[in-house]
Amino acid sequence: MSKTALETLRLIFNDQPDLLEIIKLGDIESERLVNSFRENNELFAAPVNLYVTGRTGAGKTSLGNRLLAQSVMESTGYIDCTDSVGFFKLASNLCYYDLPGAGSNESYENINRSALLMPQIEDEFAEPPITYIDRFKIKNFTKCPPLQKLEEKYVTVNEWQLHSNQQLVAPDVILYAIAPHMQFLSSDRKYLGQLLKTQKQRIEQNKVIFALNIFRLDGKRMPTQQNLEDVRKHITQIYERFYHDTPPIVEFDALTGDGINEITAFICQVLPKEKIGNIQQVLRNDLKQFAEQERSLRYMQTLIKIASRLATYKIDYKAGNQDLLQVAASSISAYGVSTFKNQEEIAQIKAELNALIESVVQETRDDRTKYISVTENILDTKELSRDIPLFEEKKVIDYIEVNETKVIPLSKVKKIVNMITGILPFGAKLFDEKIVNETVRKPIERLENRFVGYEKEVIGTVEVVVGQVEKIVGKEYLLGGYPVIRFLLGLGLGIQTYCSQPNRSLQNCLEEAEVMLERKLFPIKTHIEQLVEREAGSNAEQELIQTLNKALV
Repeated sequence: MSKTALETLRLIFNDQPDLLEIIKLGDIESERLVNSFRENNELFAAPVNLYVTGRTGAGKTSLGNRLLAQSVMESTGYIDCTDSVGFFKLASNLCYYDLPGAGSNESYENINRSALLMPQIEDEFAEPPITYIDRFKIKNFTKCPPLQKLEEKYVTVNEWQLHSNQQLVAPDVILYAIAPHMQFLSSDRKYLGQLLKTQKQRIEQNKVIFALNIFRLDGKRMPTQQNLEDVRKHITQIYERFYHDTPPIVEFDALTGDGINEITAFICQVLPKEKIGNIQQVLRNDLKQFAEQERSLRYMQTLIKIASRLATYKIDYKAGNQDLLQVAASSISAYGVSTFKNQEEIAQIKAELNALIESVVQETRDDRTKYISVTENILDTKELSRDIPLFEEKKVIDYIEVNETKVIPLSKVKKIVNMITGILPFGAKLFDEKIVNETVRKPIERLENRFVGYEKEVIGTVEVVVGQVEKIVGKEYLLGGYPVIRFLLGLGLGIQTYCSQPNRSLQNCLEEAEVMLERKLFPIKTHIEQLVEREAGSNAEQELIQTLNKALV
């Protein structure tokens, strides 16, 4: 939001150097007044004689050319080319008298003095010598080309200064044009003193308005602040010797007409009531209303031009080492506040505005960034295995039946029987043996391999796809297009609303502007994008401007 941002953006619009000039109500009012002077038949109720005097090069003739809307009155600003009294009458009843240079020993100063009824001077040592005159030439530019040729005539000093003639041509207002950068020299002060003395002898009320013509070189003001203060001081010192009020001093630009509104306001204070006509009404109401409407119109047209150009740039475009979209947003903020308030007041909202701009710029950039991606497989390692049968040795006991022959001593048998029955067979011997055959089960142990299951044996590994994912491998930055237009226009209009309604929050004003723009632009959104996507050199920018003007202006 600094001057640096504005200067950077001006580089992008070097083909339109005046695009970002701050729109001032006073300038618009002056422009409107100039047109009114030319065209409005009811501006003044009776002819108003405006005499413009001052040193050669102060801008007297340039101001006349501005009022005529054409450069027909000779003017160089370097030599005393005004060798006569220039005159024209406008439709508004304004009669403009452009006098030869005075106050610096100019050759034709006596023409100036004679026209204003001042004493002539003589200087035989001047180059060329200044001598008394008895007549001078009047050039009438009222019917200049393209209508008719210039009218010229000579008038004698005596004829001019006759009371009967003065009733027609005497000045109602004298505009003293001064170029402050040329300083206000002793000869200028001497001339001013004589001028005020002469006028005071004729009428008590002051008729002189001091117009400080601010020259510019490459857009920069030529006079310093010290120059301006010195000129004002010298004027005031001399003026107060004749009048007790404050001298009417105004700054203006003779080339552009800026400041004519303030000059006109002073003229209304000087003129007799019977001559004022509708000029005060124009100053009070019509001019102010027109200027405010015209300012808003020009502001919108400027926003449209900025947005239309940036819409055709890629979203990542750099202005030097700065992001162009960020620069444009900061510039529009400074431009808007300066147009509807003043640059100093932007400090109050700087932090909030910076945060909002940064956020929306990022959103807009993301919206116009296309991500380039590829599909990648998600891999994992899988083991290759086989089932191995498991066996283990176990002891197994089997039983077999075998016949065994046993010799059992009878005594033992008998003993057992006797023990059971208590009877011993008659004649049996106690120790006789008995052979007994019997079947006996005998255990036999053996080892046996038994299957107990399987185990996994890893025989290798292999990569397998377990899924897929999109991977961003690059970015493609698109042209700004519709989002950039909506953002920059919304920012500019939001700033305008905030400046005119400071009781509302900045964010609320920006949101309201965005909604309004979306409503108006959405029906032509597709058309806007089609224009933006045209090939370079297709004049898309101009067509965008026309389209947006039709929709918004």
